[in-house]
Amino acid sequence: MSIPSFQSNGNLPEGIHLATWQEVENTLGFNERRKELLAGLKRACESLKLAGCKRIYIDGSFATSKEYPGDFDGCWQDDTVDFIYLKSIDPVLLDFTNKRAMQKAKYGGELFPASYQADIYGKTFVEFFQEDRNGNAKGIIAIDL
Repeated sequence: MSIPSFQSNGNLPEGIHLATWQEVENTLGFNERRKELLAGLKRACESLKLAGCKRIYIDGSFATSKEYPGDFDGCWQDDTVDFIYLKSIDPVLLDFTNKRAMQKAKYGGELFPASYQADIYGKTFVEFFQEDRNGNAKGIIAIDL
């Protein structure tokens, strides 16, 4: 397990790159802004783990070499999650209204169930996040909780 070096375009190489939380902190937490985002992501992961989530996927500018990303984007493996329990302990993670404003305010980023449809073509979020805006393949990071 390790996070590969960023490509010249700033993206990770194609594929899902499994990493430990420590590896994510070491690779992506290279300034105060990124450390703030990691702290928010960690809080969200704690709630997801309590509800039965086994893995999250990190994407967006946060999973690139961009020095100061605005937020993080990601998705969470939802096949083992108790949605009723998650709603009782952290309803914000299930609030996708208003462009996920509540998630962004609480955590600094947005997270979606991985198996949900992300676009009009039927791609799931975990598939959608593995392409850039031009349809080119790119890598994402997976963390087992």
